[in-house]
Formats: sequence, structure tokens, C-alpha cells
Amino acid sequence: MEPDWSKDWWGMPSFSMGDARPEYTVNVHFRNWDDVIAFSKATGLRLTQKSKSAWFPAKESNRGEFCYDGPKTDSAYPVCIPSKGRADCQLTGNALERMGVSHLFFVEEKEYEWYCSNLGKERVVKMPFSDLGQGSIPARNFIWDWAIANGHRRHWCVDDNIRGFYRLDNNMGRRVFGGGFFNAIESFVDRYRNVALAGPHHTGFVRSDRPRLSPVLWNSRVYSCILIDSSLPYRWRGRMNEDTDLSLRVLKDGHCTVLFRALQMDKHETTEAAAATPMKGGNTATVYADDKHRKQFAESLRANHPDCVQVVWKFNRWHHEVDYGRFARNAPMLRCDIAPTPTTDDFGMKLVRLSSGGGGAELVAKDSCDSPKSPNESIIMQ
Repeated sequence: MEPDWSKDWWGMPSFSMGDARPEYTVNVHFRNWDDVIAFSKATGLRLTQKSKSAWFPAKESNRGEFCYDGPKTDSAYPVCIPSKGRADCQLTGNALERMGVSHLFFVEEKEYEWYCSNLGKERVVKMPFSDLGQGSIPARNFIWDWAIANGHRRHWCVDDNIRGFYRLDNNMGRRVFGGGFFNAIESFVDRYRNVALAGPHHTGFVRSDRPRLSPVLWNSRVYSCILIDSSLPYRWRGRMNEDTDLSLRVLKDGHCTVLFRALQMDKHETTEAAAATPMKGGNTATVYADDKHRKQFAESLRANHPDCVQVVWKFNRWHHEVDYGRFARNAPMLRCDIAPTPTTDDFGMKLVRLSSGGGGAELVAKDSCDSPKSPNESIIMQ
């Protein structure tokens, strides 16, 4: 059981998690794929070659029927999106547009005109370099310096492959339309003097059936959609695992990080190893093209942090494994002018049916930047 989180979650959206775990679990083994097909047809379960478990009867989900709608409110801090090769394919930009959140694309010099013609010149910032072969690191550091030069105490650095943003409550994650999502995170972070990094967790990494789940995870890695304290004496480095590296450096210096489970993002995978339909563009071809480099990237992270990083083989791939337990003593410190108040604030997010004409009523089927679908991702259903 995690520590009591209610002492921190005041003035934030309502959050409750019951016990939605199965009462019984049975492992069913199959001799071959043909038997899986027969089982799927007999039970009506939707199975793929990546399926590890399923509910019977299949769980009815109202995730697609309901959403959190709200006013289009802007973020307090600039949302900066480093982007490459995706001027005509902007998942994050589309999602933010529907939420009413202003955003800027930071692009390499050679792609500037292409991005301007697709997204509008007022939304594009030209960076004075192209094809440095260092992944997104130069762009992220340019954004950091740009934020300081423009007087922004914090700034958002957001990947360009995020399909949408979600709120988790009562064991159900639902899409958010409206800027209250970013306002809630910013409001929470601004209470503290020593929160260096904050951001939403990925929908795929939060167990919605887990009882007593806390809405935030303190002092872990923050990644892909990060609210950064611009005054920090760091910059991005490396070519992969850079989010983990930055998180570890701030934690080692005694700062705190906040990863929000109650407020989540849904990312489109960009590599063949992670998705049957990888997203085009980005740094896939230059940094992530060869999955054999995973061990090299993991070892480079261990070389920088040998005291808390191990390189392990699991799930048929090399991974880095980080011990974040050593940072449990990094305690968040409230600002002197902040007093906890036992209230709930949903930041304008109201639960509505999609058919009611809310901001999400025109949903998202067109949000696709997929490469051709792999023939190996077979889907079986009745």
C-alpha cells in the first residue's frame, strides 16, 4: 500500500480508485496459434499475437462513450514541441488544438518552410541547425535556452507523437478536451519550491484496476511531456534515455519530480520494435532505427549513473533498470505563502457523453500518422 496521498492532493480534481481486480484468474495454454483462433471464435474475445490476458466475458468499457469536456483554457507556461519530419502529421498539435492550449513547434532550419506552410508561421520557431545526428537533444536544449531568454520560469517540452490526454478517476481513464488538464498540473507544481520536473504518466503504464492507487508518483522518471523548471543548472545530453538521465540528475541533487497517474497521456509508438504501425518521421531513422543498439543505450545510462542503474535482459530485449527507492527522502517543500485547503477543483473538466456535442464529439479517427500496418498484427474477434 502506498503512502497516504490525500495530504498532497488538495485543491485538485476528484480521484477515487476501488478494487477492480478479478476474483478468479485461470491460465489457459494453447498448443499453437490455430487453437488461439478457435478459442477466440468460441468465446468472442478479441485477441492478438501480443495478447497476454483477457476478461471473460469481455469487459464493457464506456471510455469511448464519455469524456471530460471543459473550456478551452491556455496553459500558464509555454508548450514547446520539438518536431522533425511531421509537418503534415501532428498528433500532439491536433490534441492541443482541441483543448485550446497554445503551442509552438521548434523545427530544424531546412524544414522551417514546410512546417510553416502546414501549421502556420505564427506557430513555428526556426532553429539554426539541421541534421546534427544527435536526436532531439539539440532541439530540447534550444527550447530550454529560448524559455530563459523569453522570461518563462517553467516550460513544457512535449513530444510530437501524443494522441491525446486522459484523466483517471473511479478506475476509468477518459479523454480530456479542454485546457484544465495542463492547468491542474501547473497549479500542483507551483505550490512547491523544489519540484524540478513534472508530467503525465502513460496510459499503458497505469493499472486502472489497482486499489488504493495514488494520483501522483513522487521522485521517479518524468518523460515525453515534461514541465521543466527553466532555472535548473542542467541541459539535455545523450541520444537515448535522456529523460531518465535528466530525472536522475535532478533527483541526485535533492530536487523532486512528480509523475501524474490521475492525468495521463496516450503516445503513439515510433519504432517497429514497439508498434506494428510505427509513426513516420522523428528521429527513428537516425537514433532508433536499429533495436540492437538498446544494450548500448542502456549501458551509456549505467555509465552515467552506476550507483542506481543496471542493464537487464527481459521481455526478449535489453533494458535499463533504475532504483528510484533511494530518492524516497526527497521531500516536496510547500512555498511559504501556500496553505493547504481541503477542497476539490476539477479545473473545468466535466464528465459528458461524447454525443452531447462536447469538445470531443468530433473524435479522433483521423489521428493517424502510421506507417504501413504490419501483417503480423493479426486481430481475432467474433
